[in-house]
Amino acid sequence: MTKVRLLVLLAVVALVLFPAIAYAQGGPPCKFHGTVQVNGVNVADGTVITATIDGDTYTATTPSAYGASTFSLNIAQPEGKSYDGKTLTFKIGTDTAGQTATWTMGGNVAVNLTKGTPQPTIGPSGISGVQLGNTTGYDPVTGMITIKKADITGPKGDTGAIGPAGAKGDTGKAASNVIGIVAIVLAAIAIIVAVVVMLRKPAKA
Repeated sequence: MTKVRLLVLLAVVALVLFPAIAYAQGGPPCKFHGTVQVNGVNVADGTVITATIDGDTYTATTPSAYGASTFSLNIAQPEGKSYDGKTLTFKIGTDTAGQTATWTMGGNVAVNLTKGTPQPTIGPSGISGVQLGNTTGYDPVTGMITIKKADITGPKGDTGAIGPAGAKGDTGKAASNVIGIVAIVLAAIAIIVAVVVMLRKPAKA
């Protein structure tokens, strides 16, 4: 019976002292994990991920247990120091990631680290066609490429050379022949008028 009481007493003492010991050691850590990409592409195995909080740095390398291009970090508070509510910044290799995270005791924080701009993705059918428009661009949904019309239209060309002369026309009638015919017609008219006048003139008594 004495041994049972002793074991119970030791258990009670352990339960009382455990929180104090845990506090002195900084308490349970906060876990951070997620994917890692640069310009929308997975990073190589062995890429160093650095987390900085309150002047302290912690590192991990890819890949982690979560798979390729992932990281995992367990960050515990140093003895006598508190990280609670403070912000972590991250680096992918030597480049600063665009994401931050907040430390919480015993937390499990997912944060996907990225750097740079993802490359445009091609539509499900790739390039479906090309058309002219007012701007140049690509529609990833339809796969249609638009080319600005002004970019492929050249400047106005020089005036072309004068074309060859046409075939020579027929020779016209001489002006003297026309004048002669007109003179004959006028003479005939004059004779007819004179005859008519003479026929109408009354005879003398």
